Amino acid sequence: MKISKFFIRVKPAVYAQCAIRKYRRRLRRMTDDELKVIIARERVCKGWTSERSYYLAALRYECKVRRLAYCWE
Repeated sequence: MKISKFFIRVKPAVYAQCAIRKYRRRLRRMTDDELKVIIARERVCKGWTSERSYYLAALRYECKVRRLAYCWE
């Protein structure tokens, strides 16, 4: 994976905000049914990295906006 030189120089909090926004844009374009499939998959996924935490934050936000049930309540 190629990492942008921009992200090497920024603080972790700034990178986290950028990553969450990127995932939110992607999730916003999905249908409710597509999000439900992702939610079901993430409930059983055991891996954890900081990047995944950004993804889950974006997923949680999108579920709240759409009022979809998710397991992180």
